[in-house]
Amino acid sequence: MTEVAQFIVADDDRSVRTFLVHALTRQGYKVSAVTTLAGLWDYLMSKRGNILITDVGFPDGDVLDVFPKIKKERPDLQIIVMSARTNLLTAIKAQKYEVIEYFPKPFELGKLIKACNRAARLNSSRGLSAPLSSTTSSPTKIIVPENIALPLVGQSVAMQNTFRLLTKYSTTKVPVLIHAEAGTEKEEIARTLCQIGNQKKQEFTSVNLSYIPPEEHLNLLFGQENIIKTVTKNILFINNIDLLSSDAQRALMSFLDAADSNPYRPARIIAGTCINLRNSVSQGLFRDDLYFFLSSAYLSVPPLRERLEDVRMLSGVICRSLSDEFGITKTLQSSAVERLQVYNWPGNLRELTFFIRRLFVNSVSNEITVSEVSKEIDELQSTSLEDKEKSLGDSAKYHIEKYFNSLGSDLPSSGLFDEILREVERPLIQATMRRTSGNQIKASRILGINRNTLRKKIKELKLPLSRDSYK
Repeated sequence: MTEVAQFIVADDDRSVRTFLVHALTRQGYKVSAVTTLAGLWDYLMSKRGNILITDVGFPDGDVLDVFPKIKKERPDLQIIVMSARTNLLTAIKAQKYEVIEYFPKPFELGKLIKACNRAARLNSSRGLSAPLSSTTSSPTKIIVPENIALPLVGQSVAMQNTFRLLTKYSTTKVPVLIHAEAGTEKEEIARTLCQIGNQKKQEFTSVNLSYIPPEEHLNLLFGQENIIKTVTKNILFINNIDLLSSDAQRALMSFLDAADSNPYRPARIIAGTCINLRNSVSQGLFRDDLYFFLSSAYLSVPPLRERLEDVRMLSGVICRSLSDEFGITKTLQSSAVERLQVYNWPGNLRELTFFIRRLFVNSVSNEITVSEVSKEIDELQSTSLEDKEKSLGDSAKYHIEKYFNSLGSDLPSSGLFDEILREVERPLIQATMRRTSGNQIKASRILGINRNTLRKKIKELKLPLSRDSYK
């Protein structure tokens, strides 16, 4: 005899509740609905329903706070969580008690129905008398961090999927590829991923390839320094993996192919990139097999401009941290925070952090005002406008003089001419290719170089080869 799937929809939002009840009823399921946490508890304690679809927040409490009691009293219950504005702790708690799915609102009905169908099939195959697995009634061994890393602070809609996937990947040892723009603090995200999933202490080693010349990559990983050997049974994070030289890519993939028989295998490899690495694969700039290995789990983190509603919470955390650092408490006016929320932050969280630090140091009072914030933002925008109005020669002169001034009384190392040419070459070729929509013949004519030379330089600079990338 099989047990009939009976759904409980718990949500204080009438429109969501009605929508789900109607959709599940059309699938042929029996469905009941509750609107409060107390009502849900009473319903569950009467042993009704076996699949719960629930929001997190109710007027009378948070459902995650009663999950331990629910799982103890109803170990048979399968749970699907949905929520619009939860934080990382919510996602961690949901994962801890092994909900079968976690859906950020707004959710896709089709995906939710598929999850419901899977739950119903499991319920049917289990039967009334079949024993439950031990993992059903006991929580997953997952660590709830004391503090949330700054880049993961917030509860915006844009971050919900990131929270869900981060916690999901934390309970495995598969490689993870973190895709996020510069300034989003990918290393801190990688550390959090490992922290909440590790039951034993493991060292975390981070390597940023943007600081290391390509000709040194192979030596770094497998030569005299041999990072791979030093992180045996620990965690290795390689940031800006897209910059990895061809020789190092080949050596790393060869190592990973034979890693099961190698005593120096890291416990886990996590990689970070600012670009769409799949495009680099299609253009022949990155090994496809290495990409497939590293992206076993793919975590995309939205830029700050897509989660501006989190700026209030982020700025509060930053101010508290600076207050501890400098030994003086300073806060931002509410209107000052609102001004921060209308700037697009091209440098992402890192820019916001240093921006508030500058305000914190220079503000004469303990409350940073909207006028102080506006003045700083106006200067940023003014500088950007001035840069646009400068001639190419003026801009080059400014940056070259800035470089020499940074050296003080020291002289630059040899090879400065070629180094500056390399710095200019990439944006010049990139801009020309964009203007010609990726037409290499037109681009080479504009640049005054041979097409084969242009193609060679595009490969050397790891720029896209396909025309679609420039349209």
